[in-house]
Amino acid sequence: MMSKSKATAGQFNLTLEICREIPVPLCSQLEQSEIVKEIEARLSVVDQLEQTITDALQQAAALRQSILKKAFAGQLVPQDPNDEPAVALLARIRAAKASHDQR
Repeated sequence: MMSKSKATAGQFNLTLEICREIPVPLCSQLEQSEIVKEIEARLSVVDQLEQTITDALQQAAALRQSILKKAFAGQLVPQDPNDEPAVALLARIRAAKASHDQR
């Protein structure tokens, strides 16, 4: 191509006639079929992987919700019966904040 192209100031230009004469190698039908099969097989693997990831993300979201539910219910760690209830703690915090705001 470069031997047939015309150069002007270092810029190579190809004419349409030169481009038409360029041999373009093509695979045989058998090779093309094998390439298509390989691409389809790999795309199938990608689809399966995408589904696996989607399922794992859904499981992670469900697990996170379950953990939060157990945390708010006080079921993640053993509870000390001597601890004050959360309601009493929150009331005490609100009262302390209210008295601090009044100053």
